[in-house]
Amino acid sequence: MSTKKGQLKDFLKITTPVWGHRQEFDAASWDTKYDKIVQQSMKDVLQTATHSLEGTIEFCKFSGKPCLPTGFNGTFEDIDLESTDPTAAFSTVFTEHGLCYSFNQDGNLTMSRTGALYGLSLRLHVAQDDYFETQDVAGFKVLLHNSYEPPMIEEYGFALRPGSETYVRIRLQKVIIAESYKDTPRPLGYCDPLLEQKFNTNYTISVCVMQYRAINMLKKCGCIAFYMDRPDIVFTFSDISGDQPYIRPRICNLKEERTCADQVLEGLALGTLRINGEKVPDPDCPSPCVYTTYTYTVSQSEYPSSAVKDKVVEEVNKQKGISPEEADETAWTIERIRDNYLKVHIYFEELSTLEMERHPSYLISNLIGDVGGQLGLLLGMNICSLVQFTDYIIRFSFFKGVMSLVRLYKAKKQREK
Repeated sequence: MSTKKGQLKDFLKITTPVWGHRQEFDAASWDTKYDKIVQQSMKDVLQTATHSLEGTIEFCKFSGKPCLPTGFNGTFEDIDLESTDPTAAFSTVFTEHGLCYSFNQDGNLTMSRTGALYGLSLRLHVAQDDYFETQDVAGFKVLLHNSYEPPMIEEYGFALRPGSETYVRIRLQKVIIAESYKDTPRPLGYCDPLLEQKFNTNYTISVCVMQYRAINMLKKCGCIAFYMDRPDIVFTFSDISGDQPYIRPRICNLKEERTCADQVLEGLALGTLRINGEKVPDPDCPSPCVYTTYTYTVSQSEYPSSAVKDKVVEEVNKQKGISPEEADETAWTIERIRDNYLKVHIYFEELSTLEMERHPSYLISNLIGDVGGQLGLLLGMNICSLVQFTDYIIRFSFFKGVMSLVRLYKAKKQREK
């Protein structure tokens, strides 16, 4: 085993959860058993451990045409479409989920038609044969988000499984908080129209949450996680103590990630983090007064179907350079293909924006009305019932009084006889 491969094995033992539980190591093991990797950053190791795009994306089509390289400003006549690299349209992005690849990172590509034929279509190779024993799931995780916000894969991504063809229908929604309710408490109001000036970037709640995590991690550990090294996160930092000019935060190495950064994130999630003996408050991340979001619907079917399995097996083996005469234990079977390949189509359901204006559905006046209605129903204390009850008491008392007088009169007459 090469030194690089052995270091990668050590890295996986330290950083990868198995069935939801990380292995625990004593402090001495960091400087002895894992001394060769302890000073590396997660970014360095992920670049070694992550599957390459060349072996992952085998087909890419956007808006009915082959995917073009990122930042390409020419026309289709300027390039050879037959030799277009399907991976050139993707950019590398580091997230809390690891090393990911982003399509349309700069946000320049647009769709002009709806439907699966004119969206983004991909054929992906899972490559389960290259998985380490620490991996208990297989597939890909996908996140749909605005190009200017940090991708939070762990929180909002959805999974794609091998052996499936997935259709993802997208709708774009624009949410507006009504002017009259901007100052009301959350979750309805409390928006700020000047958030972008305060955060020096395109404000989103994701940006605010990640900045909150990064600031507390910097205070506690003296460094930030590798995926927080983004302009919209670190550019907004000033020196926390206020005594020095801005200095770009240092990225945590593996030991700091494992022994400090992970505990900070866990403490923030559970609300138990303390820095200098003081409890860290919850993040104060107001909603922007106007923001866009994507809603999507996912449906899946089996890929490939039994009707074309022989043809697909032949094509995959041909692509891998295995002829029918040379087929042996390395040849691809339909079971192996279904364990390693998937297709996905991401497209807009309609080319329109659904604008939603947020208003309170339940006001104080509604509460008073409901309470009054319940009192009227249960206690009968409305005006009509009170008048009717009073009239009944008067009539009943008068009738009782008259009847008593009649009985007294009759009794007197009988005594006189």
